[in-house]
Amino acid sequence: MHTRTQHLLVYYEKESKEIILFGEKDGPLFPSLRVLHKYPDMMPKLRVDTGAIKFVLKGADIMCPGLTSPGATIHDEVDEDCPVAIFAEGMVNPIAVGVTKMSTQQIREVNKDVGIEMCHFMGDGLWHTPSVE
Repeated sequence: MHTRTQHLLVYYEKESKEIILFGEKDGPLFPSLRVLHKYPDMMPKLRVDTGAIKFVLKGADIMCPGLTSPGATIHDEVDEDCPVAIFAEGMVNPIAVGVTKMSTQQIREVNKDVGIEMCHFMGDGLWHTPSVE
């Protein structure tokens, strides 16, 4: 099943009405964090360091140094414009979903500017809406 909000297309499980996928009209679909918590290996992983966590949980885009400093890990090599699961140092479950603004190779080489654009994070409106009514 799916439903539309003003700017967001949401797919949900018919019986539980749990949101499973979301995206903008004519754009890519992303799994919700609740789905990622059940299936953490379903998309490429990047891990931010502890210093980036508070910014990620406020919805900020992720800067390259937050992905290249000690404590951060680029688990999977990806190209620009690739959807990724964002994990955090010291945490088991992903805390966000984003899209790379450059390849992981460029993130390492450039090591400045925005590396990942945020799409969904723990604490945002989608997180606080686990199911549709």
